[in-house]
Amino acid sequence: MTISIEKPFVENGYDPIYDPFTDEFQNDPFSVYARLRREAPVYYNEKWDFYALSRYDDVRTALRDHETYLSFEGVDIDDPEQEQSRYPGMLPNIDNPRHDQLRAAVQRSFMPRSIRALTEEVREVCDRLIDGFAYQSEVDISADYAWPIPFEVFYNFLGMPEGEIRDKFVEWTHGIKDRHPGTPELTEVARESSQQLREYLAFLLRERRNEPRDDVLTAIVQAEIDGQPLAPEEIDFAAEATGLAFALYLGGVETTAGTMSTLFEQLALAPDQQQALHDDPSLIPRAVEESLRFRTIFQVTARTTSRPVEVNGVHIPQGKRVFLILGSANLDETVFENAEKFDILRTPKPHLAFGEGLHGCLGNPLARLETTVALEQLVARKEIFELNGVPRRYVTTPNGYVLDRVPVSFNGFRTSTASSELAGRGATPEIDHESVIEATVINRVDAADDVVFITFAAQDGSPLPPWAPGAHIDVQLGPDLVRQYSLCGDPADRRSYTIGVLNAPASRGGSRYVHSSIHLGDTVVIRGPRNHFPLVDAQRYLFIAGGIGITPIAAMVRAAEARGKAWTLVYGGRTLESMALRKEFEAFGIDRVTLWPQDTHGIIDLPQVLGSPDTGTAVYTCGPEPLLTAVEEICNASWPSGACHVERFTPKVIDHSADSEFEIELASSGRVITVPADQSVLTSLADAGVHILSSCGEGTCGTCETPVVAGEIDHRDSILTAEEQARNDCMMVCVSRAKCPRLVLDV
Repeated sequence: MTISIEKPFVENGYDPIYDPFTDEFQNDPFSVYARLRREAPVYYNEKWDFYALSRYDDVRTALRDHETYLSFEGVDIDDPEQEQSRYPGMLPNIDNPRHDQLRAAVQRSFMPRSIRALTEEVREVCDRLIDGFAYQSEVDISADYAWPIPFEVFYNFLGMPEGEIRDKFVEWTHGIKDRHPGTPELTEVARESSQQLREYLAFLLRERRNEPRDDVLTAIVQAEIDGQPLAPEEIDFAAEATGLAFALYLGGVETTAGTMSTLFEQLALAPDQQQALHDDPSLIPRAVEESLRFRTIFQVTARTTSRPVEVNGVHIPQGKRVFLILGSANLDETVFENAEKFDILRTPKPHLAFGEGLHGCLGNPLARLETTVALEQLVARKEIFELNGVPRRYVTTPNGYVLDRVPVSFNGFRTSTASSELAGRGATPEIDHESVIEATVINRVDAADDVVFITFAAQDGSPLPPWAPGAHIDVQLGPDLVRQYSLCGDPADRRSYTIGVLNAPASRGGSRYVHSSIHLGDTVVIRGPRNHFPLVDAQRYLFIAGGIGITPIAAMVRAAEARGKAWTLVYGGRTLESMALRKEFEAFGIDRVTLWPQDTHGIIDLPQVLGSPDTGTAVYTCGPEPLLTAVEEICNASWPSGACHVERFTPKVIDHSADSEFEIELASSGRVITVPADQSVLTSLADAGVHILSSCGEGTCGTCETPVVAGEIDHRDSILTAEEQARNDCMMVCVSRAKCPRLVLDV
């Protein structure tokens, strides 16, 4: 479809129906969006030489097609020379494979389970701000509440220093947005702000290298990609690590402040919807999602076509800029009923406020948490507020729709500096509570080639939590570097924990860090222990260990021996010298222990080892994935059901060609939904009107994590560790499936 408008305003042959750089458009973008969707869903702007997509399905398709719609020329529609984004590390403007590598370096810091730990900090910030204007009848709820929250919470999370320097951060944040009126061109203020911020971020990264802290900047400077440090020896303003920090900084304040400001504006215009929140606080998350849909903060994102593509009958050539108007897609009447109305009671449907696909917003869990808690704390004060003046648009880039002034009137607050009444009522997810131990390294032994044993004790000398064979602990090596290691010492010894760590060639950073940086007297944080690989009671045991997989098996062998059980062990490794516990197990004799070094004996002959199925024998195996897969295949074919017990260090790769139909049951209602072989759980739920928050759609961000009550999960995400997958209590519904006829979700 090509545009056809009667008597258009024409200047020099140019029809400005959609010119995002003009004041006329910025003053009323939404009527233009409606006209685009209706008359020109694929619009070409001659003046600036770009195409624009405005309908939901077209925009969503383009977001997910990251091979056709590339980001290398920048996702911002302004700054055509990429003066602010031309340096390496600008995550939104990077295509694969480097995009996924950079994102993985900081991904775990932004996962929902990590972000939930900030709930009480956000709550305290919100309560302190509310108490500051509690007795005022008139408040600018944007300037006095919405903006200060992310400036404090996100700055702490990222690792920005406190004190007077924060005023400079605020100045740079605003200065970066400065543009010449009516154009996409940067001003000198914007250039200087970008440069000064980059230089200061580089300084902070250098500082974190020498003095690590529990923040995202430390995670960046400690990150490795394919075994190579992300941060170079000399970190300057143009370093890739600096670019990554700069990209995260840009996305952390304005979008969240804008989301809150818009939410409060719309609620101020609708006292009845505020009352609904007072009557039923469980509606708060729905109100947040409706605000994100209704006035999407990041209104448009840009791509460049890698090939010619046809959209709605319009040919878009290769190498053309295409603007994907998220703010219009989220108002598409064919997807959202009464789309132009703000309604927190509407049936939720997936919106595109945080994008989707490869460049789905990394920080969306934090933005959602801050906005949700901010609204909770207001609702807890039991007062209705109304608009008392004209809201003001923030002077941001042409991509955004942000408010920085929302004057409202209150009748008065019921003040409270204590925790909100809403805490624990279900509006925000609960935080997992488990043993967190400050531990000191009391022994370190190089046990074999590339294998070190580390022994920890509680820093305060207190007894450690009890554990049983098969248990593991989380060892926090850095703010974004947490690894799971099996305990291999004596469970009766409550004074210490011992782990064995292989310096793996394909290390993701953990094992190399342990080998190079963990020394006697060092202090680390330990979480756990947890056990998803317990030693069940059996008449006999067959243990098969490969390499470092001996660590959980060792404690099991000792336990079986102590119980007087019959057992045999097959212990493989690259060489005898690489087998860390070889001498201990050699002492049991060759009738019970078979050592199988690969350099002299080849790979373990599993058909021989597992050739005699026995109903009274439990098979336990841990080691490399090929070993585990082979043991499972043989046991599944010939051994009794339940005989095989496996501990995995990495998720299993599944062949998508074997996908089949299964069912999802919703625990809250008993409703059953069929998931076809060629459709994801997320899509099937959405088609059935069940809304699950999502972002990437590829199993890389964690946004769609959903609790599972019953059934066996086929995990296919790139986030959960093997131990987390073994819990079988949650799944990423955008990619994971079922290994059984029906999964029951806690939805």
